[in-house]
Amino acid sequence: MNPLPIFSSRPFFSFLQSATAAAVVFLMPIGALAAEPSKPTAVDDLQSARALSRAFQRVAKQVEPAVVHITASRRVPEVQAMGPFTRPTGRTVLQNVGFGSGVIVDPSGIILTNNHVVEVGESHKAKLIDGREFDAVIVGRDPFTDLAVARITGAPAGEIFPSASMGDSDAVEVGDWVIAIGSPFGFANTVTTGIVSAKSRSGVALPGASSDMYQDFIQTDAAINPGNSGGPLLDLEGRIVGINSAIATRAGGSEGIGFAIPAQIARAVMDSILKSGRVVRGWAGLDFEELTSARLKQLGVKAESGVLVSAVYENNPAAAAGIQKGDIITRYNGRPMARFSTLRAAIAVTPPGTQATFELLRDGKPKTINVEIADWTASEAVRLGGAYSDRFGGIIRTMDADARREFGRGFNNIRGVVIRRLDPVGPAAAAQFEDGDIIVAINDQPVRTTEEFKAILDQADLKEGVRMSVIRNRMRGAIDFKVE
Repeated sequence: MNPLPIFSSRPFFSFLQSATAAAVVFLMPIGALAAEPSKPTAVDDLQSARALSRAFQRVAKQVEPAVVHITASRRVPEVQAMGPFTRPTGRTVLQNVGFGSGVIVDPSGIILTNNHVVEVGESHKAKLIDGREFDAVIVGRDPFTDLAVARITGAPAGEIFPSASMGDSDAVEVGDWVIAIGSPFGFANTVTTGIVSAKSRSGVALPGASSDMYQDFIQTDAAINPGNSGGPLLDLEGRIVGINSAIATRAGGSEGIGFAIPAQIARAVMDSILKSGRVVRGWAGLDFEELTSARLKQLGVKAESGVLVSAVYENNPAAAAGIQKGDIITRYNGRPMARFSTLRAAIAVTPPGTQATFELLRDGKPKTINVEIADWTASEAVRLGGAYSDRFGGIIRTMDADARREFGRGFNNIRGVVIRRLDPVGPAAAAQFEDGDIIVAINDQPVRTTEEFKAILDQADLKEGVRMSVIRNRMRGAIDFKVE
């Protein structure tokens, strides 16, 4: 927009000379207001810069005490040097295998961090800015969002930890100032600043990440390096708007492109883990497609942005509510939707049982449909013909005639339950069970159906542990199943 012109006071003043003296006196201030505004001085510029510096300082002082340095350790075989050779001693030693950052989000000592920071360790330590170090027990992990929740243990009775508050990542705009705090390269409590470079980033190639990972990153140019992972990305009020997770780099260090998991996703995952011990993921029964300009032209629809519904599954919430293939979803629970990855993540972190509002276009006309979000795990269990067991951590199915046919010859007389899908961070996965394993007995008690399997586990003392008879790759064996 062009600036408003500044009129010369000379012709205006000449006009005033023909008016009465009273009018001239009354109108003179208007002429004064029309004068060219004074330019900012060097002092003004310094004051503005110092004000921004004070804002950064305030955030650092406020949040630094809540940021912890996390060390992951595990026991490895001890070796002894024998000249140019080494030999195992038969003992094990505790060795640090990874480090990163985390942020305390509750005065009781609840820590939010990245899954990839803690997944490599058997035990973990959290070091505070005052130098104190505590054990940190992992409450739950979620590889699909790269988030984990830990709890500080061994603190003095009544200890109240400094904590940071969660902000609204949906309210963050591109260009907003942000502050990152963490332990890059092990240098604890390092503060860097930058801006939000982009939102709703997906397609970030993360080492070891599953293709099923939910990606809806905030992109920032605040310097993020190895060791920053799990630390907070903050707004100028000191509120957490993201959890730093990844960088795009050729050299291994910061090159101005870092990625943070939005606070809205982090909060939902954390709440689910603290409530249920695992992430209970939402499901609507839809598949989506990116809505490109070419696709819009093909459809003959005018829409600024949205996500195209490419499939609607039968006997699922969206189908029951009336969403149809070809609908263009423009908003989810009032939030604009422009990317498939954003909508997929938003539904996934919606608690099952929630009435979610889909605003959409159908044949170019706006429509609003409410959908009761279902539990993804329960829906997946139905699709696979089985049931989910919380105590086991996976979907199991009775070895019926259809299941036996899948295994082929030699399984006609096998009775038991087959593992169809394991929770990657559940107790069964930790005990080295695998998808496709057939469990035929628990403590020598035959298991013939999913109902029998769940009933036996419900009555078992899993801290003491049970022994499960297993068939894997046509070989029989046993796995001791124990849950601490």
